[in-house]
Amino acid sequence: MTIPRYELKTDVCSLPEAAEYFNSCIYRELAPIQELGKNPHIYQLSITHIQRAVNKPDYLNFGMLCMTLSHRINRTRNDPQYKLLAEKFYLYWGLAVRSLNEQLDVQDRQTNDLVMAGIMTLLLADVQQGTSLNWRCHLEGIHKLIALRGGFHAVASSPSLEPLLLSLCVAVIGNTTCAASNLIMTESYLDALELLLEKYSAAVSPIHMCPLPLFAEIIKINHLRMRAISCDFALLKDLSKEGFEILDRIHAFSSEQWASSKSLHQEDWVLIGKVYQAAAALYCILSLQSLSVLPETPDLRACCAAHGQVLWLLLDVGLSCPRTRRSLIWPLVLLGVEAVHGGPKMRAFVSGKVPELSYDAGTYVPLMAKSVLKSFWDSGETRWDACFDRPYVFTSQIAVDTSRISSD
Repeated sequence: MTIPRYELKTDVCSLPEAAEYFNSCIYRELAPIQELGKNPHIYQLSITHIQRAVNKPDYLNFGMLCMTLSHRINRTRNDPQYKLLAEKFYLYWGLAVRSLNEQLDVQDRQTNDLVMAGIMTLLLADVQQGTSLNWRCHLEGIHKLIALRGGFHAVASSPSLEPLLLSLCVAVIGNTTCAASNLIMTESYLDALELLLEKYSAAVSPIHMCPLPLFAEIIKINHLRMRAISCDFALLKDLSKEGFEILDRIHAFSSEQWASSKSLHQEDWVLIGKVYQAAAALYCILSLQSLSVLPETPDLRACCAAHGQVLWLLLDVGLSCPRTRRSLIWPLVLLGVEAVHGGPKMRAFVSGKVPELSYDAGTYVPLMAKSVLKSFWDSGETRWDACFDRPYVFTSQIAVDTSRISSD
């Protein structure tokens, strides 16, 4: 596939060119997701969008330029212009950071929705480009802003929930792929679970399609891992009971019933549901065994092996479908962790799919996952916590939809 060679200038007037690249490359790849149902966050950028961008803070516009540049960089790593594109990325990234810092210095603008969107934009730009070793500093900034605004319940009343919901998803998924000692904010997300799921049920993400009942169980697993760190050995039995109850609920989830509410391509939704069910079950067992919350028994090993085989077969189908593949990076990473037990063919499957995902989504994230998993496979370790030397977030989300966010 030939990548259009739009010359991206080094000033804010580059927005029209960036929009043209977005429409020609990025939107075209996202468009098949619309076949699963109308998605308000997937649309072409029009002249009207560009005109409105003039009135948006500079950090959002520079963030847009970073996103399109990073996408092109990740699609053309052997391109002679790679170095020039990377230099432009860091130029715009620096300008975005400076602009955002200036906003944060203004007292009455510190906590509005656009600032939250700006921080998420920088976080995603860092993750997309593979440059941030401490992406959580952005997330911690959002947590502080949420606290200043009165907490999750107060922020959830905002007309635009996109930055909040996106930060939630990134935080929850990021908590899965780290050692238990690096978990953050698990109790806060658990406390806000009912509210967040209620609000999240009305939202549609172009990337994260995890069924809400399974997403809720992932939040509970994260918090159970956090509690296990400081738990007395005598109390492990109680935590173990909770772990098995979570696993039972994951196993009881019906992908068919969940997909029945979808009007289009129900077979794809069933596949997505089954993929996330198998991935959530693997996360539950493997991460809790790493902390001795769940025992290492032949039955649980057989359970993981069965989920691994199912996940392998489903991902082979789902990653070949333009409608579903961008939502499957986290389940692919979960299969990669199980592949330490699954043998060379399973590891070869994961290793072969991640570069394809990196190219398709225009993000470095899958290549980062490949590096992490290969180190794990070569280490001789099998424990979940040993896989992740630091916190990672494996998402193919590359931007925040700011079209519905006001500066009020």
